[in-house]
Amino acid sequence: MNELVVFAGVIALASVSPGPNVILVIDHSLSFGLWRIAPTILGNISLLFLVALAAAMGVSAILLAMPALYDGLRLAGAAYLGFLGVKALLRAGRSREGVSVGAPAPEAGPLRRYLQAFFVSATNLQSVFFLAALFPNFVHRDQPLAPQFVVLFSVLILVVGSVHFAYGLSAVLVQSRFGNRRFRQAVQAGSGIALLGFGAVVASSVFRRG
Repeated sequence: MNELVVFAGVIALASVSPGPNVILVIDHSLSFGLWRIAPTILGNISLLFLVALAAAMGVSAILLAMPALYDGLRLAGAAYLGFLGVKALLRAGRSREGVSVGAPAPEAGPLRRYLQAFFVSATNLQSVFFLAALFPNFVHRDQPLAPQFVVLFSVLILVVGSVHFAYGLSAVLVQSRFGNRRFRQAVQAGSGIALLGFGAVVASSVFRRG
């Protein structure tokens, strides 16, 4: 039990640090409402499950052994973050000009929000290596592995889901205090800048390696 508490604490600390997926959760919370962000959180968690499974299967070692593939995936992720950043800035611009931002557009349905969150989380390939380094410290080789992975995956999903929901709740509470339209516009602009920044950092790190 003590090991699970430590594992949950490490995951919580890593999740609290704002990244592209947290930015997306906040943006969707304000755009679609707190009780409609389940697809966003589920998209993040689904990718995390696959990342944890990949880490357990040693996929990180494969990526490290194929630097061209690794860099290609990172550049694709950087481009996607840049695309989302530009979209967020355009939404903020339309809001500033008085264009209605009431109901979500048809293309922003639950499935689209789920896939968007899934692919945003997929841009963070560093999480593969983080989990690959973390998991072995909490796995006992002298015991059946499958039940241990199930427990660790469950803790991972519970902690990350709770942290993301807390971010969404906080954003909604702050919005209710400072006003709907102006705060949403500020968050959209900030989200766009942050996503562009994340994409630029990823791309520049790839080019520096090259």
